Amino acid sequence: MDPVQPNRTRRTRSPEKRPRPFLSDASEAEYTRPVSRATLPQEIVNAIAELIMQGIWKPGDMIPSEKELAAQFRVGRSTIREAVKSLAVLGVLEARVGEGSYVREANSELLSGAFKWGLLLSERNLGDLVDVRVLVEVECAGRAAASRTMATAHALMQTLEHMRGVQEDERRFMAFDNAFHTQIAEMAGNCIFASIASTIQVIVRLWYPATYYVPETKETTIVEHLAIARAIEQGDVEAARTAMRTHLLKAAARLERVIVERRP
Repeated sequence: MDPVQPNRTRRTRSPEKRPRPFLSDASEAEYTRPVSRATLPQEIVNAIAELIMQGIWKPGDMIPSEKELAAQFRVGRSTIREAVKSLAVLGVLEARVGEGSYVREANSELLSGAFKWGLLLSERNLGDLVDVRVLVEVECAGRAAASRTMATAHALMQTLEHMRGVQEDERRFMAFDNAFHTQIAEMAGNCIFASIASTIQVIVRLWYPATYYVPETKETTIVEHLAIARAIEQGDVEAARTAMRTHLLKAAARLERVIVERRP
């Protein structure tokens, strides 16, 4: 299979186009070979990160189309779409309606931090993600319980009911799962916590869908979420914190089992 070449359309600050150094097809093919675990969009993210960090795809380049990337990696287009969407949220890619996605200029410390945190996260340091989730989300759960209102508690329960109703649809289930966690962060009443929690959920969307292929995961997740939601609804700060910590650690253990089982 011929390697995918990015569209060389580039953004410029002047009418003169910047020249592109020659790179052999082999250079790009090394990073766009089929991935070993197609159910993990993180594999695609890692590959794209390598293409950018190695200078094969440069700021201003339009990346290959969703169809081309799916063919090259031999995964479904939905997997590519999830990875590209996450890269856009992290600020690494810029999606232009009717044009395509472009590699953004790395011109801020925020982008640099997101790049290191979101893209270089690998299996060997997933524990770092769990640590951050526990520190942020356990605190958010406690604050959400302390400041809950009838309306916010009801909204949280509604999200949980939506999760229960879409268990056969992994993508919708995951979307409501993400929403459940971001709602709690928003209930904490701290916009920085909410922003961090939102970024965490971008990374969660890359890794955790693999666990939803395990049949019991969905019902177990709902049970764990229900414990969190009830504690928040009752205004029980310590119970909310404990329930959130328990859920995060158990979810991490489920992911670890899947990763270990799928290693060659």
